[in-house]
Formats: sequence, C-alpha cells, structure tokens
Amino acid sequence: MRTMLAEMAPAWRKPRRHGRMPSMPSPALFDRLLALSRFDGDSRTALTALHAHFSADFPDCSLALLLVRGQDAGRCGLAGLIGPDGTEHVPNIDPNGHRSQLPPFDDALAARLIAAPLAHVAAVAPVERGLPLAQALFAPAAVLAVPLANAGELSHWLVFGSTLAHRFDRFDAERILLHVNLATSLIVRPIVLRELTQETERQRHEIESLADIQKLLLPDNPRIRGLDYAVHWQPAATAAGDYYEMSNLSDSVPELIAADEADAWGVIVGDVSGHGAAAAAEAMQFDAILRTFEGDDKEPPASAISYANRYFFSRRSRGHFMTVFALLYRPAERRLAYLSAGHPPLLHRRGADVAMLGEADQIPLGVLRDFEYANRAHDAQNGDVFVLYTDGIVEARDARGREFGIERLRDLVAETAVDVSVQALRDRLVAAVHAHQGGAIGNDDQTLLVLRIAH
Repeated sequence: MRTMLAEMAPAWRKPRRHGRMPSMPSPALFDRLLALSRFDGDSRTALTALHAHFSADFPDCSLALLLVRGQDAGRCGLAGLIGPDGTEHVPNIDPNGHRSQLPPFDDALAARLIAAPLAHVAAVAPVERGLPLAQALFAPAAVLAVPLANAGELSHWLVFGSTLAHRFDRFDAERILLHVNLATSLIVRPIVLRELTQETERQRHEIESLADIQKLLLPDNPRIRGLDYAVHWQPAATAAGDYYEMSNLSDSVPELIAADEADAWGVIVGDVSGHGAAAAAEAMQFDAILRTFEGDDKEPPASAISYANRYFFSRRSRGHFMTVFALLYRPAERRLAYLSAGHPPLLHRRGADVAMLGEADQIPLGVLRDFEYANRAHDAQNGDVFVLYTDGIVEARDARGREFGIERLRDLVAETAVDVSVQALRDRLVAAVHAHQGGAIGNDDQTLLVLRIAH
C-alpha cells in the first residue's frame, strides 16, 4: 500500500536520508498548476476546482473548507464541502466568511484539527467518527488538515478526508503547506479580482450618477445683456468639488435696477477642499443651501454667502471647507460688489494693466459658523475683463512638480490683445495650463471664467 501511495504522490515524499538527493516534484505538477491558474469561475465552483486539482494526489477524498477567522478557540464553521466523488454538498458561496450563518462545529475533532497552525495528519478513531464534524466529512479514518494564509492571518483550513487510514502516510508537511496555499491563491485571486472589478464598476456607476446630477446644476449658458463670458470647468475625477453659478438677476431681484442695454448679474466660483465624489456632494449641498436664500436686510453677495456659511455647518464636523469668490454687478451704477472667502484673487484687466482683487480677504466657508462676510466695491468700465479661477488652475504642476502660478496666469492675461474675444482668451489660458501639466486632466478640479463688461 505504501509503495502504491508513493507512486501516486511523488510530490509529498519526504527527503531521503543517507546522503541521497531528495525527490523532486513531477513536471506534471506544474502543468496542473498552470491549468489551475486559468480558473475563471466564481466562489461557488472554487472548491470543486481545488478538489479536482488535488484528486491526482489524494483520490477518493472529501475536501472541506473550515472557517476559523472570527470564531472562538476550538470552533470552526463549515464554509464548503465536496464529497469523495466530487459532488458539492455545502456550497462555497462565501469564501471570505462574510456570511453570518455557517454550520458550526466545536467538538473534539474540530478542536484537534485547528489547534496549531501546522499542516498535519490526524487519525480518526472509530469512536470519533460519530462526532458532528466527522459525520460532515463522511466519517473518515484519517484527515489531512492544512492552514491557509490570507491577508496576514490564518482565516481557513483546507481539510482532506479519507476512509483509508493510511491515505496520507509519508506526506511532506512543508511541501503540502506550500502547494495547498499556492493552489488556493491561484483560485482566490481571480475571484477577488472579479469581485473588486464588480465593486469598482458599481461605485463608478454611482459616482457617474452623482456627476450627472451635478452637471444639471451648472448654469445653462444664461443670456445676460452687457456681459460676454466664457467658462472652462474640468473635474479631476468623474465628479468635482469645483462649483460655479452665473445668474441674470434683473428679473429675480427687483431692487437691482438694470440699465437700458445691460442686466444685473451675479457670479459665484467655489472650491471644496479635496476633489472627487465627497467634494462634489459638498458642492451640491452648498448649491442647495444657496437656492433657499430669499434675501435679508444686508447687501448681497455678502448676505448670501453669510447665509450659506451658516447652514453649511452640519451637526458633526464635516471635515471639509469651501473657498468662494462672489461677484454682484449693478449695471446702472457700473459697480461691482465682491468678496473672497479664502479664494484665489480675481484678475481685473483694464487696458494693459492687470490688478488682483480680493487677495487674502476673508475666511473660507465651514470655518466659523457665525462669521459675517463683508463686500468690497470696485468700479467697472466698458471693456473691463475679469478672470476668476480655482486653485486647480494656478496649482497645476508639471513633471518636475513646479506650479503654473498666479503670476504666469496674470502675465498671459496682460499679454493677450485687448480686442481678443473672451472665448479666445479662455482657450489660450486653458491651453497654457494643459501644456504645463502635460494633459487636459490635472491633479485637482479646474475652473476658469472669463468675463467682459460689454456696455
């Protein structure tokens, strides 16, 4: 019998003594591993595939997967069971042990099998074959138990059972430990990869849905008499923490008197700290809060931003803040009211001169709940150009980590011909940023608005 077993399982022979070379695994073993590495099934078929793989070494044996992670000492759960003929008896539908209800075993055989993290053979005496775990394993005369390493912990045991008492004689503990763990990893890897891919796809779909909602909140090219404008809005990921709003206020805010050929208008550019889905959700909440503002006895836009800041706070610390630059233009007075809540300064071009407005002005939203923002005033003339942007523009980095910078943006605005269109100026600025960072997508969300007084 031992000679027959040695011929069937050469890979498990112990090294010979007396100076003779140890036996080497058969080349056929690698072919079997190659075949196993092509496994493309799901968790339900994984244990069946392992049983088929090891049937060449341990024919007519049952195979059980015991879960020990999260179990009390000496206790295990039956996470999967294949009979000696390859029939599945307990489906392996939860390889990672997330299922709360698994057949539990805490009898003497279970405790003996998982007592120490070593590959070992255990003889099952006739009196023990009536124990619950032995009955589940088809009353074996011998079992071979192998611990499985998973993410830095012993999570499961793979247990072979045989009605032949000497089936697992002469096994090499070190080799079988390595072989079983290698074979298991070849099975688990594609399952985990598939689950990760599915989860990634699910999350991508959810983020895309969030991004679609966010895009619906962006201004739909409002018609504003007396204002030419061009916008660039580019998320670094699918959804963005950058926000902008542009509104014709002539009809919605009666106290803002329009000129004969020009409307009153407001513009807000915001940037939530961070980027991606979480920042996008914060930006959408800011938009929702802002839409509930019905005015008060204070002057806009400071009154609106103070209101939004007050309700931007939640019951718990949100972990995000938001910078905002807000403008309100009164055409009859040719006066611009503005404020910067921690936002990069506005660039104002008049002729060949470019000034920065709102630099180091007031604190971002989400820092002090009851902070009251104040307006600054600036006159405007026909042909004046204003450039608003988020820090993703000026902090765009090249391959050496150098920032694009406010000064470079300011120089580009100053160097552009006075009579160029706002669309052409926007395109020139955006092209310069793209060339600097080496592509259309930066490491942060990027928003740029170019406005020209045209009355």
